[in-house]
Amino acid sequence: MISEREAVFRILDANFNRLREAIRVIEESERFFLENPARAASLKSMRDILRDAYCLLPEPELLSARESVNDLGRESKGVGEMDRSGIKGIVAANFKRGQEAARVIEEYAKMVNIDTAKKAKEIRFLLYDMERTNDVQTAK
Repeated sequence: MISEREAVFRILDANFNRLREAIRVIEESERFFLENPARAASLKSMRDILRDAYCLLPEPELLSARESVNDLGRESKGVGEMDRSGIKGIVAANFKRGQEAARVIEEYAKMVNIDTAKKAKEIRFLLYDMERTNDVQTAK
């Protein structure tokens, strides 16, 4: 069993990666499918906020806590995880993935850096708002 602190950093590391990836997937649909520079720029700004939140934590501790090879969830597949019928499904899944990861960061970061938690909350609400006005849902 690992220490509570190491577990917190492992959780934070995994969810920073998950959130960064989700935002990037959504951003790519805005850039290359919808060709919406304003929304792509908003997503880039979210990644900048995320980078700032990450930099408030001790990176060596985050990286040393990483155990991706032995991650118990590495091989698990969620319902519909491999089912993507189009860009609409990809974007919808990544909005949810990003929101969930932001919430996890928000909660666990409270134990190590409150400013990181606040930035994660900011990103979570930005994703909620952007999802509501998502043009991919109506695109052909």
